[in-house]
Amino acid sequence: MTVRRISGIDTIAPIALLLCGSALPAQSIWDSSVRIAPQFQAYNIKAPFNEKITEFSLPMFYSVPVTSVLTLDVGTAFASAHLERQTDSAGVVQTTTSDMSGLTDTQVRANYTFGQDLLVLTAGVNIPTGSATVDADKLDAATRIGSDFLTFPTSGFGSGLGFTGGVAVAQPMGAWNLGFGASVRQSMEYEPFRNGAGTSTKYQPGLEIRARAGLDHPFGTGRISFGFSYSKFGDDKANTATFNSGDRLVGQFAVNSSLTNSVDYSFVAWNLYRTEGTLIDNSVSPGGNITNALFTLGMRGPSQIGIEPSVETRFWSQEGSTSYQGTLGMRFIVNRGSWALVPGFGYTIGSMDEASLTGYRAALGIRWGT
Repeated sequence: MTVRRISGIDTIAPIALLLCGSALPAQSIWDSSVRIAPQFQAYNIKAPFNEKITEFSLPMFYSVPVTSVLTLDVGTAFASAHLERQTDSAGVVQTTTSDMSGLTDTQVRANYTFGQDLLVLTAGVNIPTGSATVDADKLDAATRIGSDFLTFPTSGFGSGLGFTGGVAVAQPMGAWNLGFGASVRQSMEYEPFRNGAGTSTKYQPGLEIRARAGLDHPFGTGRISFGFSYSKFGDDKANTATFNSGDRLVGQFAVNSSLTNSVDYSFVAWNLYRTEGTLIDNSVSPGGNITNALFTLGMRGPSQIGIEPSVETRFWSQEGSTSYQGTLGMRFIVNRGSWALVPGFGYTIGSMDEASLTGYRAALGIRWGT
């Protein structure tokens, strides 16, 4: 059984929010926005795995500025994953499949801002609209999409009822903006796995405490920023056994500016380190490290139309093995003020646990509203 805890990668977005030092224009409920982004991701992993894993995902996000200081965000997704594996037994090739599909959990978050973004209070709830229980025939697909190394847009369908509370403080210091934040997350008990006999495993996640810090400064026509997050995980319980998935440390660097009047660039790099933990049998769960870097060029044309070629790399090391992947991507941007379309494509090559892999992705971002 594999139970996937929050990896720490999702701390990057809150860090970026911390680095906003200027006030936003006053907004009202009429400034609501809707975003959807259908995506398709596929990987072909060669021997010794001999697997093909695909996922279609449809994230949906709705943001409501209830008042000028209170914003409510609601997000969920529909996803469908399919894994096909070939095994060779005495010269006979057999194909097995694993499928799962449905809604994911719904996340509701409220942000209340004091003093022109100087203090932000956040409260969130994870509503279990997705299936938190994985049956035995779905376990292979669930394990692959939940990998920290592979970049599936939906990494899991459900994790039970959970609550999050946090606070963030941002303070200008001359030309610099300095931000700090902290949050606490508590999830309720749920059943992540059910075997072929119908017996379920009860799982109680430990308390998560997260601390964040960020720093940014004007750079050319854009900004340069640094961020760091530390996530401390309490002990988890599976039935009567206790184990720990290890803590997470994430460092981030980002810079963006203009090359010419019509060409921008951005570079974002982050590193996630997971400390050693413990397994159910009290043996050591080895730590791991993931490094990711993304370089993007943004070329703006007439009538708010642009293209963005990109190069992205990812390295993952664990238990003496190293995996890597590189992706060439392209996005097209059509912005019409109250709505925007952003189709994108990418092709990936790399290696996973000494098996070569290739992959591709396609996405269409759609926005209505401000």
